[in-house]
Formats: sequence, structure tokens, C-alpha cells
Amino acid sequence: MDLPNQITRRVVEKYLNLQSPRYALLIDAPWGCGKTHFIKAATECETDPTRLYVSLYNVHSSDEFDWALVRALNPWVNGKLANWVRAGKGLLSFRAYGFAADPSKVNLTEIALQKLPQTIIFDDVERCGLPVKQLWGLINRFVEHESKRVILIANSDKHTERPDFLLSREKLVGQIVTIQPNVDAAIAAIWGDIPDGQGRRFLQAHQAIMKTTFEEAKHQNLRLLLRAIRDAADLIDQIEPEMVAHTTSVQRLTQTFLALHMAYHGGVIDKDGLRQRGETGRYLNSGKDEDGSLLDKLKQDHPNADILNYRGGALPTELGVNLLVDGYASAAQINIALKTTGHFTAPKETPDWIRLWNWEEQDTAELEGIIARIEASLTNFEVTNPGEILQIYGALNFMGKYRDDFCPRKTARKFYCYVRALSKRGILPARVASFAAVHEQYGFDWTSGTISYEGYGFEPAPKGKGLCLLIRKLMDQAFAGKLPERASELLGYLQDQPETFLDLLEKNTGEGVSYWETPILHYMDCLAAAEAIFKLSQRDRATALRVLDAIFYRKLKNSKALSAEHEWIEHLKVNLVAEANAVSTISAAQMRRLIQRAETKAG
Repeated sequence: MDLPNQITRRVVEKYLNLQSPRYALLIDAPWGCGKTHFIKAATECETDPTRLYVSLYNVHSSDEFDWALVRALNPWVNGKLANWVRAGKGLLSFRAYGFAADPSKVNLTEIALQKLPQTIIFDDVERCGLPVKQLWGLINRFVEHESKRVILIANSDKHTERPDFLLSREKLVGQIVTIQPNVDAAIAAIWGDIPDGQGRRFLQAHQAIMKTTFEEAKHQNLRLLLRAIRDAADLIDQIEPEMVAHTTSVQRLTQTFLALHMAYHGGVIDKDGLRQRGETGRYLNSGKDEDGSLLDKLKQDHPNADILNYRGGALPTELGVNLLVDGYASAAQINIALKTTGHFTAPKETPDWIRLWNWEEQDTAELEGIIARIEASLTNFEVTNPGEILQIYGALNFMGKYRDDFCPRKTARKFYCYVRALSKRGILPARVASFAAVHEQYGFDWTSGTISYEGYGFEPAPKGKGLCLLIRKLMDQAFAGKLPERASELLGYLQDQPETFLDLLEKNTGEGVSYWETPILHYMDCLAAAEAIFKLSQRDRATALRVLDAIFYRKLKNSKALSAEHEWIEHLKVNLVAEANAVSTISAAQMRRLIQRAETKAG
């Protein structure tokens, strides 16, 4: 699934359906943002013999260009055999690969051209050493003279002849599209490469840190991010468990490590720059030192990371050099260095809202500080967790019973306005689509007259009940507002992960998302859904039948909650038959039968 790039995927699919486009399609995006992965998935070129993927990396002559085509067509021409063929040594039989020839007498280019499929994908265009005009000439023969579909993948900003490249590409390229790095998909995929341990578990529980740090870096290079995540997991694996329990400090360490890791391996700073983290502020204050200005810029990009370390940050300077430059530090070195910072040995932090409940045990000055911090957080709309909001409200009311200056009505009005403001700003969480207990949907519980969260509960007065009802209502509204977006995600699963699609439609009574009683299908693109199901039926009819069964059941079970989907489901049937009919009348007959079987099974 690649939700950030659905439009580009559709452009590629449309181009692949053209018979003779007479122009090339260019995918132009920064290095490391996933261009190659995207195009291989969108074109299925690794499994579809009608589409050929060719890398132009380190190609410096027309002969090497031709040889890249031969190598892509026949991966067997590598190693010693490749040297023999290129040198024209010996008589080799190629009958097993569709032709027979003496390579010392036959031009391999002519053989390759005869076997080229209708679609050719040229990757690493900017890394090709050929002059731009010569490269365009070689590619243009396929576009104009061979009437082939040609997809180019490049990072125009990094081309050594960028002005000429930008000027001349218009003669060959008829359409240019870009892609965005799919951070969510990349992070989801990397967990399989990281051994299970406290490092992976910690990072999985704090994925927002990785996304935020990547967005702050602005380089869009997913390779840099994924390499940093792997090394961050290994670093956290080496830390003593009691130190990892200091969540806030490990979060800070992770932010700092990821930011510096990407900056160092991306060439933004060097070893000297890493060492200067521990120097005094003179590098920044002078504004003249080049390395200092780079650190200053990095600090501005990552305000929540300890880029500068002269006042004592979560990642010691020398340890940072060892981990990033040398690539290794022993577990003993890591733990000794982290303990010296003081960030990982302080008592575990207790949230202010819990300390507010225990107000009678707090020092007066500390309690005033707690109240001031909570009020500041509310003023800045930093408290968005509904459970914490309700607990703060309950704790203030509990303490208010013993205060002469407390007004319950004024406090209730303040919190009513606060949650409405959160909703208006779009930062109040939406409830979760779930068939499980209510607290799984809203994040807090309200049973037997008690509102509870994280082991703390209170019995609300009427205004407190009203606040709870208001929060649920606004979370429901936020959920409804996100349904079109959730439907797009659901469509992505239908296209790429049908088993996940089925899981999301099931009656899931445990933890996790379930659309069992949520009308959502009618927000999906019906035509795209029909196309996805038809393609699935061609490769896995049993799974396609299960998908249709799950969809049709939502109408046949006659649930009022799902009535909005009924008309969409009828349109889906029509579109499915139309998709099949475009192939053949027999295919359409098979689809009608599949629909009938699914409806019978669902009924």
C-alpha cells in the first residue's frame, strides 16, 4: 500500500495502458524517497515479462548502454560468461534463451532489440555518465521508432548536467510526476529486518519520534532514515533495562541519535562537526565558524534534539562519535557514558495529572508549579488525550472542594470550551473503529458511574457527565470526518493486502480496528475497488470469493447501521461485471457466477 502516491500510481497505470504513447514518462524525485521500490510495485516489472527494468548506473558509453539492456533481459550474462561474450571468445549456444548465435560475429545490441518488451523502465538516469543529448538519442529510438512505453526514473536536481538535462528533456518526456516518501510504509516494513528486543519494542511504541525527526530533516531520503532506525534499535538494545524505563530520556536520546545519524551519513556534518557538539557556544555565537553554522542550522531543524551538547545532553559527544563515525561502541561504554549524563538515573517521572490527584501530599510550592504547568499546557492546547483531560478536570474538582476560590461552573465551562477548541483545531483524537469494549474505542472508561483512566477514577457530578458526553460526541464526529481517509486506506489494503482488508471487516472483539458495524465502504472508489477485486479473482479466486462474501454480508445481514453501503454494493456488482467483460464474455460469465456464489455464501 502506498497511500501518499495514489495519484502517481494511477498516472503510471494509465501510461502502461497506452498502446503507442510516443512520449516518455518521467518519475522525478529526490534520492532515497523510494522511487525504485514504487515503480517496481506499480509496474510489477519483476514478475511481468512484458516490462523490463534497466539500471543506467555507471553507464558511460553507448556500448555499455546496450549491454545494460542485454544484462537486464538475460541476468545470466554476468561474471566470466559476460566477459567471454563481450570479448567475443568462443561459440556459445543461446537456444535455451530463445536464440542461437556466435557472439563473436553477432551484434548483441541487435539481438537485444529484437527481444525487448513493450515497456522499458530506465532507472538511475542522473547517475548515467553519458552526455545528456547522447542518452536522450539512445532512449528516443525506443519512444519514436519502436513505439514503446518508456518510464524514466531520475533525480533531476542531482544531475551533473542539470541545466541541459532540464532543457532537453522536454523533447522526449511528455509527462513528469513525482512521489512522496511513504514514511509509514517504510517504517512498517523495516521491523522485519530488526531483531526482536527492547530496541525494536521501544521504537515501535514511539514511531511519532521517527516521523517527526525525518520531516524536520527535510531531505526525503528514506534510506538514511531506515539505516538510522536500525542503528537506533541496536543502540537501545545495549542499554540497561532500568535505564530504558526513563521513557522521556530515551525519547530524547532517540531524537538526537536519528537527527545526527542522518546528518552525518547524509554529508551534512562530518567528524569534526560531531566533536564540536561538546564545545562551548563560541561556534554559534561567533556566527563565523563554518562547522558551527552547520550545527546551528541542524539545531534549528531539530529543536527537540540535543544537537549541541556543551550543557549536557542525552547523547554524550564522544559516544556519538564512536557510534556514528566508528560504527561501534561496547555495551559497557554505552551504559557508562549514558549514566554520566544524569538523564537516565533520575527517579521515574510521574505525570502532572497524577501528581495533581495527590495534591494533599505535595509541597505547596511544588503543587503551585504543577498547577501552573497544567494551566500552561491547556493554554497551549498541548493536552489532547481525552483520558488525561477528564482526569485533570476530576482532580481539580476534587481539590476544589477544599478551596475557597474554586468555582465548579467556571471550571466546567473552561473545559467545555477547551475540548471544543481541540475539536475545531482537529487535534482531538477520533475514536477508534472497534467492536471491543467502549474504553478501547475512546481511550477511557465510564462504567458503573465512574470515569477511569490509567488506574485513576472519579464519580462525576452532572457537569462532569456532560463533559464526558461532549468528548465522546466530538470524538465520534472526528471519527466520522476521517472515514473518507480511512476508506482510502481500506482500498489500499484491498489492492495490496486483501487478508488485512478482510481482518478489518471482521467482528473483532479484541483490541484492534474493526469496521464490523461502521459504514465505510461507500466512501471507497467503487471503480477502483471493482478493479482490485477483479485482479484478485484472476490470481486467487478463493480469496476474491471471501472478499465478496464479506462485502455482500454487510447488506444481507440488513443492519441499519450499514444501510449507507447498500447502493454502493450494488454498483460494485455492475462494475465487477464490466471489468470482466472488458476482457471477454467468458470472463464476465465467470464473474457473474463468482458474485452469485458469494451472495449465496453470505446469505
